[in-house]
Amino acid sequence: MDYFGDESGHLKGVIQGDCEICVLAVVGGDRMSCGRCPKQAVRRVDDIAEAKWNDLLDKQKRRLFECFADNDHLEFGYGIFHRDQLKSLPNSHLLFQDVTLPPAWDLALAGYAYGEILFEMDADKERRATFAFDRISSAKQSEAVEKHLSRFVPDVKSDYVGSRQEHGVQAADCLAGAVAEDWKYGTDWLDYLDGNIVTRANHAALAQLQHDLTQYETGP
Repeated sequence: MDYFGDESGHLKGVIQGDCEICVLAVVGGDRMSCGRCPKQAVRRVDDIAEAKWNDLLDKQKRRLFECFADNDHLEFGYGIFHRDQLKSLPNSHLLFQDVTLPPAWDLALAGYAYGEILFEMDADKERRATFAFDRISSAKQSEAVEKHLSRFVPDVKSDYVGSRQEHGVQAADCLAGAVAEDWKYGTDWLDYLDGNIVTRANHAALAQLQHDLTQYETGP
């Protein structure tokens, strides 16, 4: 089984008030199935190099989710993180100080979120499961995310790639964007999907981040 991940929004941006929420999303299935729907969404569109949710027209978004719904071999997972949620953590003042745990807290939480979603999707029970996510701005930051997601799913082989080269990551981008749009504007993109194949998770990731923040403040 292959899994692909991407995010909508930025965790630091949520704390800083630059965006309302950050969504991390995972699409699972075989690589060809995961990449089919993004390719269909932008077929015959010359000025779109890849399927990114914020660049799609409504008819292209519908085409994408109709394709998701028609593909029985796909699974979906996501985690939502918003400002009130992060501020409710007992040591949330450290987030505003932009602490490095290490790594930077947002990279740690992104890794934990991906790891929890993959765990809840039973990725660790699949033989030869792989996970590829959209690379962060540097290899070092991407590797930090990899390290932290492995705490939840140590047997899943992970890597980071460019979204333009990997259609499965584009599928995850679109899922994350759709979840964010539903949350912010009350749209109903997720209603296209059977609830039995959609996993929502974020509690363990937040708990692990809180543990790290406590360790940072009090010492080992």
